[in-house]
Amino acid sequence: MDLGVLLDEATFLLNMTFLLLVAGICSVVFKKLRMPAIIGYLAAGIILANYWVGESEETESIISILSSMGLVLLMFCIGMELNLKKLRKTGAFAVMVALVQIPLMISGGYIFGLIMGWDMITSILFGAIISGSSTAVVTAVLKDQGRLSKEDIDTIILITVVEDVVQVVMLSMAAPLLTGSPMELDSMIWMIMIILVFMIVAVSVGLLFVPRALDWIASKMPNEILLVTAVGMCFAMALMSVWIGMSMAIGAFLMGVVVSQAASRSTIEHDITPMKDIFMAMFFISVGLEIAPQGLIDNFVLTMLIFAVYAVLKAGSVLFAYFVGNRPMRIGFLSSVSLVVMGEFAFIIAKAGLDAGVLSESFYTSVVSAALVSMIFLPIFTSRSGKICDYVYENSPKFLANSLHKAESIRERHYSKIALSSKSTSSKFRERAVLAYLFVLLLFVIEIVFFLFTPAMTDFIYENIGGNVTYGICYTIVLAINFVAIAIPLYSLIKHLKFVEKVLIDSERKAEARGEGNLQRRVIKFYKAFVRINNWVLVFIFAFVILILVPSSVGLVEHILAMLGGIGIIVLIYAFRSRSSAD
Repeated sequence: MDLGVLLDEATFLLNMTFLLLVAGICSVVFKKLRMPAIIGYLAAGIILANYWVGESEETESIISILSSMGLVLLMFCIGMELNLKKLRKTGAFAVMVALVQIPLMISGGYIFGLIMGWDMITSILFGAIISGSSTAVVTAVLKDQGRLSKEDIDTIILITVVEDVVQVVMLSMAAPLLTGSPMELDSMIWMIMIILVFMIVAVSVGLLFVPRALDWIASKMPNEILLVTAVGMCFAMALMSVWIGMSMAIGAFLMGVVVSQAASRSTIEHDITPMKDIFMAMFFISVGLEIAPQGLIDNFVLTMLIFAVYAVLKAGSVLFAYFVGNRPMRIGFLSSVSLVVMGEFAFIIAKAGLDAGVLSESFYTSVVSAALVSMIFLPIFTSRSGKICDYVYENSPKFLANSLHKAESIRERHYSKIALSSKSTSSKFRERAVLAYLFVLLLFVIEIVFFLFTPAMTDFIYENIGGNVTYGICYTIVLAINFVAIAIPLYSLIKHLKFVEKVLIDSERKAEARGEGNLQRRVIKFYKAFVRINNWVLVFIFAFVILILVPSSVGLVEHILAMLGGIGIIVLIYAFRSRSSAD
């Protein structure tokens, strides 16, 4: 046999021996300390990167390949956890919690990044990094401790799965940011359109054929053929996502979602678990390989600051979402504490940013270290969360305790009054409230886009119109376009809000008829006045206020001109639509 082949085999076996044995020993140690095995894998990576003389280019190549396989299989399995049928039946509350707290986490992370003096891209990625929790760690800790009911645990796990879905979308949208090149409006829009089309087509077409094909194989062939086929499909989708410029993690996740709808899903999940565990360990070892012990010491303050910001934002936003969802404050507190652990996507997004050269090594080390801290503290926090809740309630200032109790009472009264409505009205109330919230998020997204690209759009108009048009007029034109862009979702938002308030007024009347009404009269008067005002008048007022609040380089006069121009555009659009329908 060729000597080079023998050396390659020896190098591979030596690397696998060290990687798996060190990872196994570290995991045993941390498991004995009642901590997740993931910490052992990360610790093994740190040890091997800094204290193993066998590290070489061959080692890095082997680990890179194995960690990529681990990432693909990890994302495939996370996708399989998203059961769309279960999500439709029992996931409404979990989706609501995720939709409420994720924007708060992203916004809080972005604001923290700006306060720290980080650039815009780093701040955005930081918000995306801290927006999720670890499904694997949360599941292991909660089921091991058994402090919450099965229903509450299932809800928490479903929240983490929805967070994973949102973070997959964010990772897709972050692809243009990770190129490291200046953002151009046309190329970014084109990239986003490609990503959206790919995700929609991949899931839609996949759902038509893949579950049926896998179920046929499961009924006719041995289990190993079913597993090989499913994994092959997983890598094929990961390859397609790489071809269009996305992360391979996204394609693997999408195929996991598609496979989750097959009747043979449980067989695939059972058979793939041992293989996933091995390669997932390699992925987390590769994360640890990027960290130097000195870096942990040098970035200790930033690490603890990131962890503190994450813990406060996560616990606070989840508690607020549970409060809005009419769940008991105690359950909300215990659930919010149970989610204070940074997820697998914290590593995936951070590593993508590091590999793209967008994030610095010190920032990456701080994020990974903060995630480790959250994993270490989660079992401690959750085991004492009940006592912490009781202590805070008993020792908090009387005015604060009374305020919380009053807020909870008001919320429960509102929900009890809404329950007096018919089932159809109550269902529409929840639907309209959720839609109103989504339109608020859409308004935020629109304003962020215009804030980022208004200078580029103004330059484009200024360069192409020519003549005697000033730069200020071009800027005003962009503001007018912005006005129209937010006026359309604002109109829908106001329609939904008016429906919500009509239900509240009607519920209050029914409660008064039963001797239960106690909503303040001035609140009722405000609701009635809001409902009576013309929708478009409210749209123009709110749109103008939004334009004023968003920072810009022009004055009040330009904003007024932009509003008038936007109103003119809207009037022309509706006049054209009316004429077309008349014809």
